[in-house]
Amino acid sequence: MMMNNWNSVIFMKSDKSWSDICSMSKWDGVEDMWSTTGEWDWCIKLDSKSSTPEKAEEFVNKMRQGHWASQTQTCWWKQVEAK
Repeated sequence: MMMNNWNSVIFMKSDKSWSDICSMSKWDGVEDMWSTTGEWDWCIKLDSKSSTPEKAEEFVNKMRQGHWASQTQTCWWKQVEAK
């Protein structure tokens, strides 16, 4: 049985300062946010209301229009109920 809620995370690269980027954690739709090492600078977990593919795309467009992100990768999933 499939669960109804989408989940999504956005990985991003940014040239913004730490304090500027940390302010994104207060944006509508952000559930959690982490700094990361490796290929990506940040990981943003969207809340359930913002996690559909369409809403996540709107969120990414907002980031790109404001030059918050130079690169992004978004992953979506729906949870499968364990038996």
